[in-house]
Amino acid sequence: MFRFYIALWISKIVMFIFKLKGSERNDWPGLLAYKLCPQFLKYINKPPLVIAITGTNGKTTTSALINNKLVADGYRVSFNDWGANLQAGFGLNLMRCVNFLNKPTKMDVAVLEADEKTLDDTMTLIEPDYILVTNICKDSLRRNGHPEFIFDHVERTFNVLGNKTVAILNANDPISSQLAADSGARRVFYGMADIGADPFENTVKDISVCPVCGDDIQYNYRLYRHIGDFYCNSCDFAAPHAKYFAEAIDHERKELIVKEDGERSAYPLISDTVFNAFNVLSYIALMRELGTDKQELADFLRTQRVTKIRETSVEFNGIEYLTYAAKSQNVSAASTVFEYMAKEPSVKELVLLLDEMQDRNHPSETITWLYETDYEFLNSPNIKKIIVGGHMYLNHRLRLLLAGIDESKIVCVEDESEIVDHVDRSGIEKVYVLFEIDYVTKARKMRDMIVERAKEEAAK
Repeated sequence: MFRFYIALWISKIVMFIFKLKGSERNDWPGLLAYKLCPQFLKYINKPPLVIAITGTNGKTTTSALINNKLVADGYRVSFNDWGANLQAGFGLNLMRCVNFLNKPTKMDVAVLEADEKTLDDTMTLIEPDYILVTNICKDSLRRNGHPEFIFDHVERTFNVLGNKTVAILNANDPISSQLAADSGARRVFYGMADIGADPFENTVKDISVCPVCGDDIQYNYRLYRHIGDFYCNSCDFAAPHAKYFAEAIDHERKELIVKEDGERSAYPLISDTVFNAFNVLSYIALMRELGTDKQELADFLRTQRVTKIRETSVEFNGIEYLTYAAKSQNVSAASTVFEYMAKEPSVKELVLLLDEMQDRNHPSETITWLYETDYEFLNSPNIKKIIVGGHMYLNHRLRLLLAGIDESKIVCVEDESEIVDHVDRSGIEKVYVLFEIDYVTKARKMRDMIVERAKEEAAK
């Protein structure tokens, strides 16, 4: 414990210095604590309530909704809202909760967005009261290998924690819905009915055979990719009953109709996408388990939108210019966004900024994700042009051509500053800048440059 207190004291002093410099969101003090005491997360005392949110996709938006509601309710919340979802970020956030004597007096709740791959190395030490899992999907080959590999990491977490935690799980995900079945944890499921999503057929399936008997997985309906009402003809493997069940979406009122214990309630949506409807639903499930009133949750959701890290919008001269996150390397996330681009009915141009920042220093990085991602969705009549910039522009060009997209609709430039020269606003309703999550600031700057060029042309 002496080593722990040395780590705590030094790191809190460094954290105070960072705060004076206006760098409170730098997780370096947490990294320092972890280096000085590898068991730091075990020994630091926790606030009365700890909530972890994990999964391949959706954890940032869901975490933000949970945090924002708790803050609105007057709780003192420590939240890694800048995405520091590894040991260093957890160390910093938990340090905020304690004083120099390791007394948890400063915060009421810790909301931790948690990386799914390292969950068993971190949450088994932190022992959260709730772990919400959004889904498990195919992700970066470099970081996460394949869904079964990630499932094993998350499953080990629940097996170690046992009944110390409550598992909030997606009933429509044939992968993550299997979690914690034998762990002793209380399992609570949320799920969704056939809302008429009519998903496109995807190239790569995250799971295709029954994990129990090996027969093909069947669906009464699919909502997107492998998410839906699944079952197996040869055994009893099927989507579990959902305590919180979204029966329908009222598109006119932009509301999700959720059935809970036989009663139906309407909750506002934060966007028109199916995957964000799931984020809202998982937030509802977690907050209802905490005892929050249904009407309170609905009233709060009317004030919320998708986090600006993921989506922003500016309108000029009748055209909407948007930034929209589409994680590169993450096959499921990118494919889901591409499918949305095809289904979203506006006439649009797309700008793709999908090269990871670190790839510039690792030119031998695998490009297999390009061929597992459903670029075929972009072969849609409402997408008039696709402009690609960055050092991998020729790889993207080849993939777009292999997807059957007409060469005349593709513009590829290595120098990203030239992208603005190729945006054609004639007959266009929207321009989407789809960006890798490393490029949040760059994407906004690109969007603003495009808007500025439009203003210059309008002034002539």
